[in-house]
Amino acid sequence: MEKLRRQPSKRKQRLAWAAYLELTSAAQWMEAKLRTPLDVFGVSREEFRLMVLLHRDGRLTLSEAEGRLGRIRESVQVTIRRAEEFGWVRRGAMHLPAAECGVSRLPKEMRNRPRLGRRVRTIELTPEGKRLIERVLPRQEGIARSVMSGLDSREMRTLIRLCGKLRRKNIVTELKYASELMRAGEEFQREERAGESEG
Repeated sequence: MEKLRRQPSKRKQRLAWAAYLELTSAAQWMEAKLRTPLDVFGVSREEFRLMVLLHRDGRLTLSEAEGRLGRIRESVQVTIRRAEEFGWVRRGAMHLPAAECGVSRLPKEMRNRPRLGRRVRTIELTPEGKRLIERVLPRQEGIARSVMSGLDSREMRTLIRLCGKLRRKNIVTELKYASELMRAGEEFQREERAGESEG
């Protein structure tokens, strides 16, 4: 009975592994196709993603860029620094709008004065960065359209939705995977120690 219960889990695990291999293989194949134009212009994939984001959304705070790129702060900072060295992006700062809550607690003479919110660091494209994106992005979009030509519009929308779903679940999966990996490592070390003491 116990063996029967485990089978669906093992089947799902094998299916997940097969799906992972197909997804990574497809991603590597697509990456290789899209890599050439970036190499010609001397732009890394991370720098290009950052510049496309800034081209599409305009000036962003650093925390907004980190969130939308789905990468940790240190990694984004390295990308920004490199793009800044090439003159493609520039840093700046702005004040967020002041929160209205707590105005009644201010002294009367300060209540009607204009107030500034918290100061945050920002990044935006330079004119040179805009020119570069306007030259490279159409080429990348053309290659992507060619690479995706085997899928119809409905399938592409489904792919976008599924990839987004995978990324959103990623944090929970990473935590679960990390704890499982730690347990497996501890078990392995215990077995190694037991083997050494027997030997």
